[in-house]
Amino acid sequence: MKRSVPGCTMLYNNPDIFIDWKVHLINVSILLTILICSIVSCSKDKDKGHDRPPKVSLTVTKGIGIDGVPATGLYEFDTGMVVNYGYRTLEGYVNLVTTLDGKRVPDEGSFNIRKNSILNSEAELKVLWRYNTPYPVYYSVPAIGNDNTIYFTSGYYADNPGTLYALNPDGTLKWSFTHSTAFFSPVIGNDGNIYVQDFYSKLYSFSSSGMLRWSYDQFSHNHFENVGQRCPAIGSDGTIYLAGRGLHAIDPVNGNCKWIANDLLSAKASPSIGPDGTIYAVFSQDLVVAMHPDGSEKWSNSFTYPWEMSFTSPAIDNKGVIYFGVEARYQGTDYSAIYAFHCADGSIKWKYPVEGERFVRASPVIDSNGNIIIATKANGMDKPAGIAAISHSGQKIWSHEIENVHQTDDDIYSTPSIDNNGLIYFSAETGFLYVLNPNGTLNYKYELPVSVNWSSPAIASDGTLYIGGMYGSNWNGSLVAVKITGTGYASTPWPRFRHDNHNSGRY
Repeated sequence: MKRSVPGCTMLYNNPDIFIDWKVHLINVSILLTILICSIVSCSKDKDKGHDRPPKVSLTVTKGIGIDGVPATGLYEFDTGMVVNYGYRTLEGYVNLVTTLDGKRVPDEGSFNIRKNSILNSEAELKVLWRYNTPYPVYYSVPAIGNDNTIYFTSGYYADNPGTLYALNPDGTLKWSFTHSTAFFSPVIGNDGNIYVQDFYSKLYSFSSSGMLRWSYDQFSHNHFENVGQRCPAIGSDGTIYLAGRGLHAIDPVNGNCKWIANDLLSAKASPSIGPDGTIYAVFSQDLVVAMHPDGSEKWSNSFTYPWEMSFTSPAIDNKGVIYFGVEARYQGTDYSAIYAFHCADGSIKWKYPVEGERFVRASPVIDSNGNIIIATKANGMDKPAGIAAISHSGQKIWSHEIENVHQTDDDIYSTPSIDNNGLIYFSAETGFLYVLNPNGTLNYKYELPVSVNWSSPAIASDGTLYIGGMYGSNWNGSLVAVKITGTGYASTPWPRFRHDNHNSGRY
């Protein structure tokens, strides 16, 4: 018997209604669950928004002459993000320094940024300018006038034109003169006029404004040399001493010949003048001659062997000694040496054999300690070119070899220059400008945009170094102005090729 409960009979007696109630209860439960999950989810999203890392800024400064990212600007990152960066110098710039918040860091890398930071990159302008020429600046050592005009020449052997250029200190052209054959290095006279010798030893005189004043070609025989550096020397009275076929003394005003000595003998290099006015030159390979300013002979002597020859311009010290570099090939063997002659009587003080049978074609110079600094060619890949310091008594003090960068020997023809900090500058066929400390260790090297042969560094008082070379498959030329720390030459008897920025060749 069923018990009847008022108000509840239908629930117990109608199963469908009971089932619907349960379904309704389940649906309500699902809705409540969804609502609760939504509330929780919103709460989590709200909490997540509160946990997001704060923003930090990165200030970037990228200096002139630098390529890379990020560029100069203000950037915003989430705290902890990885920031990638990388920089390199453009041509003409060196010494790239990258800092993060004032501390040196690698020039390429990454870091996690956690605070407002500063990324900075700076580089030093090394090449101030280049003046390009259609033919190589091969033999030319620049000369610098008293008004800071830079004179240099171009040309390669006798089969292409040579040009004498006059440039302003900013690298712009003042004037030029083109000739049928190559020129050697220009020389500035006491009168400010420019004198330059061609491949046949013919001498040309130009005013500082570029006007051809006169030319000189009074040789008994034609004389042609395609190796070496030949420029006239300038006496204290302005007389021009020209070594070609014989030694010629020339009046600077009108180009007239004052006297000629040894006119049957040919010279391969430039003469030099001592403090007493004596002119020194090498003829017929091995004959060393000292001449008085009036053309009379003071003395003559020879190198040890008649097959020894000198392509170098002699250097003179303050102890009465003159230095020559020689080279020779005898019975299939190459060798080279440095000679020291007494200026007073021409006797040989000593002879230093260069190591590794390396030829010496760059001219000797003298440092502040009286040491003779020489540059050598290479002699095979295992005997690279280099620089050596020889004491005034003929003993080697130090040497420094350069690395070959090509598949053939990289030679040094470039005569070193010593600045007023004692640093030694030279270049090579490697295309680098090398800077050595006074003890022969490398201070730094810088890759020039040209390969350098017979050109040598000229240093101006404003801290600019000028040197010439060639580049490209067509052997185009270029004079390069390089910023250095030196502002002149060391106080030595003979600190550079031809002694001074006029290329005078006079002590």
